[in-house]
Amino acid sequence: MTGAELSYLVLRPAHSAETDGWWAAARTSADVPSPVAALLRGRSRIELSADEADATLSWAAGLDGWADAEPKPLVVYGRG
Repeated sequence: MTGAELSYLVLRPAHSAETDGWWAAARTSADVPSPVAALLRGRSRIELSADEADATLSWAAGLDGWADAEPKPLVVYGRG
């Protein structure tokens, strides 16, 4: 490696009573992004780029249940 550090983000699910409606909507959506599909299949964390995280969260915010859920159904953590 030439001194440059790899950087990635981690997507994790947040399950609670407040997020149940969102997860139900995600399971029935026809256009689930691959990171969310992996979480729906049982993965507990997904490494992804900043662009992938932005696209995934934009998609997620369009589903029923996102606006009212606290915590939000998906959480992104950064690493550098």
